[in-house]
Amino acid sequence: MRNVVLCLGLFFLIFPCFSQQQESEGRPVNLVYQSTTLGIGGISVYDSYLSPLKYKGSAYDLFHEQIKMTGMMNGHIAAQHQFNLDFGYSMNEPETASDYSGFIEYAYGLHYRFNPVVPKLQLFAGMQAAGLLGFIYNSRNGNNPATGKAHLNLNLSGIAAYQFEIKSQPVRLRYQLNVPFAGMMFSPHYGQSYYEISLGDDDDLVHLASFHNQTSMRNILSVEFPFSSVMLRLTYMNTIYETNINDLQTRVHTNVFCIGFSKDFFSVGGKKRPKNKYNGVFD
Repeated sequence: MRNVVLCLGLFFLIFPCFSQQQESEGRPVNLVYQSTTLGIGGISVYDSYLSPLKYKGSAYDLFHEQIKMTGMMNGHIAAQHQFNLDFGYSMNEPETASDYSGFIEYAYGLHYRFNPVVPKLQLFAGMQAAGLLGFIYNSRNGNNPATGKAHLNLNLSGIAAYQFEIKSQPVRLRYQLNVPFAGMMFSPHYGQSYYEISLGDDDDLVHLASFHNQTSMRNILSVEFPFSSVMLRLTYMNTIYETNINDLQTRVHTNVFCIGFSKDFFSVGGKKRPKNKYNGVFD
């Protein structure tokens, strides 16, 4: 707990806290939303390349995102960057072996903002381009102790945000769903070792990925409260990563609870002010 508090304190110190009235020599300024959270939770891992058993344990997560409205489509398009780093430690049920897993993912998305009739409700829908690199290591295996994961995907993405007040204090509730629907993935064949791949047996390792061999999604539910000059962000993140290809199955499920900070700030730069329809992403 002490390490978590120290890490959050470090994020708080380095987090950009620019004044929302900042201007530089009359140049245009753009309101940007940014957040960083740290989380801990549970993980379930099954990978038939490494073991016929399911492993369960703890997951640790670092999540960072940035969103801003752009001038595209008369100011209705929001650009989003998401960076996620996951690490997991798990054991099989007899507690005779352990798995170590790690995934790093970056996604860039464009979302169209709609104008629903419900006051203080914002709805976004769009697509993301996402890349993922990862590994799963099994402590019990000798010949093939680890397997690598690599994906390039196009994701369907949707965001719903609602703002309300509790005792005159603004509160923001937000949900986002990301689902990959097309892309490419790396996968060895059943029984093919990475040693054989290193010797040149590297044919047919990259495959088209879609719903027939990849069933994945990320659910992000968060609530934000005012805290000093920033917002305190509490997040529940559910990630489902499943592949079934070359007679190999992988299932990694995580449920993580995160805490961190978010901030709306002005980014100074550019020659022209985007024709934004909104002052901020969630205004």
